[in-house]
Amino acid sequence: MTAAITTPSADAPDDNIYALTELEIQADESCDEELTPSRLRRSLGLVFFFMVIVFFSWMFSSMEAYLTDASKMPMSKLIIQGERDYVSDDDVRAVLLKKPAIENYFSVNVDDIQRKIESLPWVYHASVRKSWPDLLRVYIQEQPVVAVWNDTQLLNEDGIVFDADINRAPRSLVKLYSPDDRIAQTLSKYNEFKGLLELNDYNIVKMTLNLRNAITVVLSNGIMLRLGREDAITRIQRYIDYVAVLDKDKIAYIDLRYDTGFSVGWKNDNKE
Repeated sequence: MTAAITTPSADAPDDNIYALTELEIQADESCDEELTPSRLRRSLGLVFFFMVIVFFSWMFSSMEAYLTDASKMPMSKLIIQGERDYVSDDDVRAVLLKKPAIENYFSVNVDDIQRKIESLPWVYHASVRKSWPDLLRVYIQEQPVVAVWNDTQLLNEDGIVFDADINRAPRSLVKLYSPDDRIAQTLSKYNEFKGLLELNDYNIVKMTLNLRNAITVVLSNGIMLRLGREDAITRIQRYIDYVAVLDKDKIAYIDLRYDTGFSVGWKNDNKE
C-alpha cells in the first residue's frame, strides 16, 4: 500500500511558526508582569535608604550643635602646674581668654591652646590636657635661661635667643657678646670655660667673641682675660696656675695671647 505524502502549499499559512511566535509573546508579557513588582521594591528601597541618610545627618547635626553649645558643659576649671618664676597664672588666663575663647569641653582644641601658651616669652614648653567634664590642666616649663645676649635678648641652654624682659632675669646671668651667626659657638666656648673656672672658684660675668673669633673673658673678681683665638683652655689653665702669686686686687687684665707666659695690666696705670 502506498502512503500518500501531502506537501503543504506555498500559499498555506505556517501554523507551527505562528504558534511559536504566540508563545514567545505570552512569555514576554509574563516577564513584564514579574519585573514590575521588583522595580517597585527597588524604588522603595532607595527611598528608605535616602530617608535613613537624611535622618542620621539631622541627628548628627543636632548632636554636634548640642555638644558645641557654649552653655552645655562649659570649661569652668583650670589647673596650672609647673615651677614658675616668671609666668603667672594671670598670664596664662589672659592667653586663654583671647578670642576664640575656650567655651566647651568638646570644642576646645588643646593643640591650639598649647601653641598660644608657648607664645608667652618665658614659656619654654607647655602641655595641655582636658579632663571630663569641665577641667583644663596646663603644665608649664619655663625657659632654661643661661645668659643675656648682646644686652638686648636672653639666651636659653639650647642656644635659642628669645625676647623677654631682661630686667626680670636673674642679675647673676652671664653676659655674652658675639655676632648673631655665632651663637652656638659662643655658648659652647662659655660652657667649656665655665666648667674649668668654677672648679677653681672663679666665675665668668662677661664673655666676648668678636668678628675675628678672638675671645675675652671677664671674671667676677674684675680681672679680664685676653685669650685670643687659639688654645683658650690652655691659656685659662695658665692663669689658674700662676694667678696665686699675683696681687689680684690690683690687676685690670691679663693678656694670655702668648705661647708661654703672660703680661699683666695694672689698675690706674699703664705699666705691664
